[in-house]
Amino acid sequence: MQQLEDKIALITGGSSGIGRETAVLFAQHGAKLAIADLNLVGSQETIQMITKAGSEAFFVQTDVSQAAQVQNMVNAVLAKYGRLDIAFNNAGIDGIPVRTADGSEEEYDRIMAVNAKGV
Repeated sequence: MQQLEDKIALITGGSSGIGRETAVLFAQHGAKLAIADLNLVGSQETIQMITKAGSEAFFVQTDVSQAAQVQNMVNAVLAKYGRLDIAFNNAGIDGIPVRTADGSEEEYDRIMAVNAKGV
């Protein structure tokens, strides 16, 4: 049974890991997808996997920490499919592994911009 048949899903951070696995699972259940990420090569690999799973997808290069790029991402989905049914806000980054007191404010701000604000 295709539980997501004809649903339109947007997955941020879809070029690898949990985002990629979710995209393929959604495709197997009938969703059409938009993959948003900074990683073009990884996203193209995800799209190939989605196609193999029997669905369709397109890529929108997006830095989720930038409001204008997020708006462009949503506009691209609406232009392509006319609507958005599911948003899986999965994009996230790791910081440099240091003790909190030893990390830079710039690194902290970047992590928070993507992992918290980007959602």
